[in-house]
Amino acid sequence: MPSLESLNRHFKNKDFVVLGIDIQEDRDTVMRYVREHGLSYHNLLDETGEVSASYGVRSTPVKFIIDADGNVAGVALGYREWDGEEMKSLIRKLMETG
Repeated sequence: MPSLESLNRHFKNKDFVVLGIDIQEDRDTVMRYVREHGLSYHNLLDETGEVSASYGVRSTPVKFIIDADGNVAGVALGYREWDGEEMKSLIRKLMETG
């Protein structure tokens, strides 16, 4: 999550949002994790797993890049570093075309 936090801070004043969705975890556990790691992006609870199922999530971690119109522009399975220059460049490019 540190690289997502870094990415979120990098694009803070841009038309870009990082949104975490915790699947079937209790609120206290999620809130404690958010506080302990100083996460500034929003984290939602998918207590029933319904949202995750609607996106076809079968394993975690999984990240979706969703454009301004709500369309899935990309999917990344497994752990990745999100704050590298390659990822920032991709996001800038996606924001330009949107």
